[in-house]
Amino acid sequence: MQQPEPARRSWLDQPVITNFTINWESLIFAVIIIAAIVTRFYDLESRVMSHDENSHVYYAWRLSEGEGYQHNPMTHGPTQFHIVALSYFIFGDSDFTARVPAAVFGIAIVVFLWYYRRYLGRAGTLIAAALMVISPYMLFYSRYVRNDVFAALFGIVMIWAILRFLETGHVRYTYWLTAAVMLHYTTKETSFIYSAQALLFLGLLFVYQVAQQRWQNPSHKKSFLIALIVAFALIAAAVGIHGAIPVPEATTEAVENSSIPLQVLLPAALSALSFVAALYFVISGYTWARLREQRAFSLIILQMTLILPLLAPLPMTLVGWNPTDYSTQGMLQTGVFVLIFALIAAAFGMVWNQNVWLINAAIFYIPFTIFYTTVFTNGSGFFTGLVGSLGYWLEQQGVERGSQPWYYYLFIQIPIYEYLPLLGSLLAGYLGLRFMDRTRPQQKDSDDQSDVSELPEESPQFQKAPVLPFLGFWAITSIIAYTIAGEKMPWLTMHIAYPMILLTGWSLGKLVDSIDWQAARTRHALLTLILLIIFLVGLSSVFSSVTGPEKPFQGKTLEQLNTTNAFITALLISAASAFGLSKLVKNWEFAQLGRLITLSFFVFLSALTARAAFRAAYINYDSPLEYLVYAHSGSGPKVALAQIEELSRRTTDGLNMMVAYDDENTYPYWWYLRNYTNHKFYGDSPTRELREAPVILVGDNNYDKLEPVVGNAYYQFDYVRIWWPNQDYYALQWSNIEAEHLRENSPDFSAMTTWDYLGRVWGHIQPFFTNADVRSAIFQIWLNRDYSEYGALRGTDMSLQNWQPSDRMRLYVRKDIAAQVWNYGNSGEVFTSDEIFTDPYEGKEISLAADLSIGEQGSLPGQFNMPRDLVIAADGSMYVADTGNHRVQHLSPNGDLLEQWGSFADSAVGPAPQGTFYEPWGIAVGPEGNVYVTDTWNHRVQKFTANGKFISQWGTFGQAETGAAFWGPRDIVVSADGRVFVADTGNKRIAIFDLEGNFITEFGEVGLLEGQFDEPVGLAIDSDGQVYIADTWNHRVQVFAPDNSGSLYSVVNTWDLEAWYGQSLDNKPYLTVDSLGRIFLSDPEGYHILEFGTDGEFKQYWGYYSTDSQDLYGVNLPTGLTVDAEGKLWVADAGNHRILRFTIPSE
Repeated sequence: MQQPEPARRSWLDQPVITNFTINWESLIFAVIIIAAIVTRFYDLESRVMSHDENSHVYYAWRLSEGEGYQHNPMTHGPTQFHIVALSYFIFGDSDFTARVPAAVFGIAIVVFLWYYRRYLGRAGTLIAAALMVISPYMLFYSRYVRNDVFAALFGIVMIWAILRFLETGHVRYTYWLTAAVMLHYTTKETSFIYSAQALLFLGLLFVYQVAQQRWQNPSHKKSFLIALIVAFALIAAAVGIHGAIPVPEATTEAVENSSIPLQVLLPAALSALSFVAALYFVISGYTWARLREQRAFSLIILQMTLILPLLAPLPMTLVGWNPTDYSTQGMLQTGVFVLIFALIAAAFGMVWNQNVWLINAAIFYIPFTIFYTTVFTNGSGFFTGLVGSLGYWLEQQGVERGSQPWYYYLFIQIPIYEYLPLLGSLLAGYLGLRFMDRTRPQQKDSDDQSDVSELPEESPQFQKAPVLPFLGFWAITSIIAYTIAGEKMPWLTMHIAYPMILLTGWSLGKLVDSIDWQAARTRHALLTLILLIIFLVGLSSVFSSVTGPEKPFQGKTLEQLNTTNAFITALLISAASAFGLSKLVKNWEFAQLGRLITLSFFVFLSALTARAAFRAAYINYDSPLEYLVYAHSGSGPKVALAQIEELSRRTTDGLNMMVAYDDENTYPYWWYLRNYTNHKFYGDSPTRELREAPVILVGDNNYDKLEPVVGNAYYQFDYVRIWWPNQDYYALQWSNIEAEHLRENSPDFSAMTTWDYLGRVWGHIQPFFTNADVRSAIFQIWLNRDYSEYGALRGTDMSLQNWQPSDRMRLYVRKDIAAQVWNYGNSGEVFTSDEIFTDPYEGKEISLAADLSIGEQGSLPGQFNMPRDLVIAADGSMYVADTGNHRVQHLSPNGDLLEQWGSFADSAVGPAPQGTFYEPWGIAVGPEGNVYVTDTWNHRVQKFTANGKFISQWGTFGQAETGAAFWGPRDIVVSADGRVFVADTGNKRIAIFDLEGNFITEFGEVGLLEGQFDEPVGLAIDSDGQVYIADTWNHRVQVFAPDNSGSLYSVVNTWDLEAWYGQSLDNKPYLTVDSLGRIFLSDPEGYHILEFGTDGEFKQYWGYYSTDSQDLYGVNLPTGLTVDAEGKLWVADAGNHRILRFTIPSE
């Protein structure tokens, strides 16, 4: 009888976990992973999107919205953009979701360390993973939208894959390596540094290994080594010569036409020939077949051939071509080198191992192409990724963003944050040297087997992996590479920190394994550790008391007694714990005790490190108190955003309110306002149309420009937009020390030597060793990020309210809108738009084009550089104060040059010769035809004939001690009766002279009352002899008339203006009066020309901000004004470096 077939079991019936066991190692590692998850994701939303995150989050958002993405080397590789866009697609767009990928990759770094157990040891891996969790840099930048956390993971995978291949020779590890390298090259240009590090180590390892073996042709072995030595010597010579050549000023033209000098090219070319010779000798002497079996050589060939096309910018730079030139000609030039390098790479790769190389090439270039072309939607991205990344990075090394000193990483970032991994790395070096000759037991492949027992050394595939040499080399070369690199930014410290953490894991793992824990338990190790920590804390307190600014036993005041009591308490605790320790450790071996103390010390440092990481990530994340940030957003943008969102939701029931922002606030508001349907960007040129916006955001560089727009119609809220950490450490830079040396050795100006530099550096740092107050201040910064003591020593307020360097911003909320929301504005006040917009100029704007434009920017005859004033002579010709060129130009009525005179001289550094100027701001013509010029910063008036021949001068720098003691005189006018009026702006007065410069009288003083001035600039005289004065900072025009004697001037009229906001050097208004009694005023930073009647009644205005030299309606910093005999108005359009003529229509 046939038996029925048993029912087939479904996969749903199979148990999920069989024979499940968990050991302490797995449990501890799981706890560490949980800690990594919590620390990376906790409060991820709160921090303001920082300056260096904005481009990444914004363009990723545009990609997620279907607007595409085009690779730009300035924002690094495309991988992060695609991953962040995916996060938006899945979870929505927010600060939190933008940072989710960084957090995930930060966790992945910790998780991947599980595969390092065979190299770091089981205890070492747990320690390294824990240190990755608490590392300030690894934590902070795992919560930050930058490429570095991605690159760090790829680097950790890369190091592991290299070690695995060197150990086993399995081809699959080349795939891991290639994938990691490919992802790094699509992430950030640090990939080139990583490749250089890997290739250099593998090259040294290869040379070491082949030098230890027999060669088929022994003579070639010696020739090979000599060729290598010569090659490296020539490289060193080329680098040295290049460093000794003076670097020209970095300009766009210089970059585009840059090439390497011949004296550098020659040794570089000879070095390349030496490498070719070395390659010939090793192939012929060692044989190609044996070379292919060398694992280090295989990795060199693999990596070099894969990245060789990406190195095309190097020879392009050598021959003077620009790899970032994406024109047709530029792309053809690029294509030549890319093609040559690609053919060379393919040839070597195919000869080495055809199948393996083709698979790796596919792993590298297929995803590379997909990422850089954004899934084939941006074809040019392949070329910008292939050559643009390195080309742009090479250019930026000359820019040196941040201009950080060479000691930035080694003596600033690492000692403040990553001191534990540094000391752990030094311990690894010590242990490595001590046990160099001992054979380290090898563990078997933990990713292939369930345990970590030893792999038999007789296995034909087994080769000892150079773990400690590789990690040590990587850590040291990371410090060197990022120190040499031109751009030094804090986040790059991450690339230095994690290899040191791996080294520390190895060394502390060795330390843990070397302690006899069974004996330690019987000898009360836990109690010993507790007492040891108490002893160390007590001893440090004793040391702090003795060396600090407040020493014990110095008096009987309450503060002094507290100091004494603290010292005595710490001393007693130290003594008691020392006594207890002496009893507990008497049965310990010295070596075991030393290891336990060392381990305890690192536990103590771990606590300090975790504290530093916690403060940086969760307390000071929006402040400049931490040194691990650079241009860092303050909390202001998010505080302002919360107010904006509340206003919008309560007035439009959504995000439909109009919000205007300037170029200063592009970062971060192009990100934060992405969902506001009516956001408006007005750049650096606000207009009155902005009054339609209920909310306006403005940066501090545009405050003055916006004030005329907002007037009294808006409430103002001030915030910090962005700030930088304290940068006093810049003082030790060579350039700063050299400037100090030259100042103190003037006028000798002897060159500074290295010994001079070191001596002055010692002078700067010596107080730390000799002054307890300085030590205490520095310690408070290091431990608590408390700058109060340091600020007191420097006499500087270093509170966050007054922190410098910083950039500020303002939020303006229109009063009628604020009144609709109960918690804005003054209680009980109700505003309407008509009440708050009392603009006297409203509706009186006219569109008026200049009918003649003269000049352009330059220093040639007929060209101008910031012309500030002008005047029409009786013959119709025109004199122009060409301020920026320090000269006067005499033009015909049609604008043809008649004469020019003047050159630069500064009376502050020596006598200024006759006829020289330092920014002439005023010019006038007397009734006899002579020309009078206010030589502003030489603080004098000069008189010339009509054709520029010097006649006389008067005036010195002073504070009106005498009639001719000037302080920055601006405008000058000459009356029909021969009186010369000078606006002595800095001294807040008007000084009057006769035509020969003899002082007659003066009027005015500083103040707000009638007859007083605050920054008088422009002057004009009407037909009745009345003097009109632009009282700039009092925002008014004052009109004066003389008494019968002509020596006393009094106010006869005055009117206020809605103009002249801001106190910059450019905002200096002028005015003029025509024969019809019309008064014209310039509003430089309001970009208008205003017309009034003699009674102060406003008539009309025209003009708007424009930098287009072809735009005859717009102006940029209009200043000097004059009217010709035909009633036409001439304007010095200073910011556009031209003179404009207007025909004024009737009102």
